[in-house]
Amino acid sequence: MAPDPRQRGLPGPALEPIAGLPGPFVPAPPRRRRLPDRRTLAKRVRTRVTPFRAVLRDALHDFFFGDSLIHAGYVAFTALFAAFPFLIFLLSLAGLAGQTEAVGRSIELALELIPPEVASVLRPAVEEVIRGASAGVLTISILLSVWFASSGLESLRHAVNHAYKVPEPPHFLIGRLQSILLTIASAVVILIVTVALVGWPVVRDIVAWLSERTVFERNLYALARYLLGIGLLFALICTLYLLLPAIDLRLADVVPGALFAVLAWTAIAEAFSWYLRNFARYSLIYGSLAGVVLTLFFFYISAALFIFGAVLNSAIRRHRIERARAAQRGDAADTGETLPVT
Repeated sequence: MAPDPRQRGLPGPALEPIAGLPGPFVPAPPRRRRLPDRRTLAKRVRTRVTPFRAVLRDALHDFFFGDSLIHAGYVAFTALFAAFPFLIFLLSLAGLAGQTEAVGRSIELALELIPPEVASVLRPAVEEVIRGASAGVLTISILLSVWFASSGLESLRHAVNHAYKVPEPPHFLIGRLQSILLTIASAVVILIVTVALVGWPVVRDIVAWLSERTVFERNLYALARYLLGIGLLFALICTLYLLLPAIDLRLADVVPGALFAVLAWTAIAEAFSWYLRNFARYSLIYGSLAGVVLTLFFFYISAALFIFGAVLNSAIRRHRIERARAAQRGDAADTGETLPVT
């Protein structure tokens, strides 16, 4: 008997359909995936964009109609008022640790982030503080320096609690004590980071050596310093957003506002510097006080961006809670349960 051709992998003869039985299986031709029409695509985009529009609308409303700009003026004044006492305390602490020069480099890195016109106003006063700082300040006026330095954090605390609409802010003494502890902790952290970056000059020399041999661009070191400063600024803003408000927050709750604040501050700092170089003539109006006015105005813009970041985080958090409650009510309606009244 000849073997069946199908057992050898060869096509056999076509089978005739038998009456009462289904014929051989014929696969259906592949269906072409149809692209959504314009109306469906617009509906999908609107569904995705609507939550973002609602969050941004609420954030802008709370910022412009919720006294945030008034708080920004208060924060700008207290920040300028508290900056130099904090520098005195930081440099005195660095003098005890033998890291005064390293802290001075960190202060110079911070001055490179702000517009040159503002830095030129602050740099002489900062250099005078650095030259006059000594360990004696730590033993003579430690309490006054820390108290005045904590005023800046206390104003930030009021602004952030107002952004999150905290119903019962902490007592004045408790809040001031927290601000003092946070001021001391900030100085210690800055000192630790400065010591950790003690090898930065070695990196600078390596980059300079490589740039001379066209391995890297010559401005790579300046770019690296700028990115390092921006990264430290982002970490600082995230920390303040987490620790200052009198509510429990996670890191994911503060990242959007901190990211916006840093990016907007970087762009506005560049735009502000360009405007001052090309158009502004403040000396005609304010005379010898023009530098002080420009510095205070830049602090005001920075405080407004910081507060708007907190307001944006608050709006995102509120919408997330509302969506979670709506989903909970929908699940309860499906199961017939009754939710407790809150």
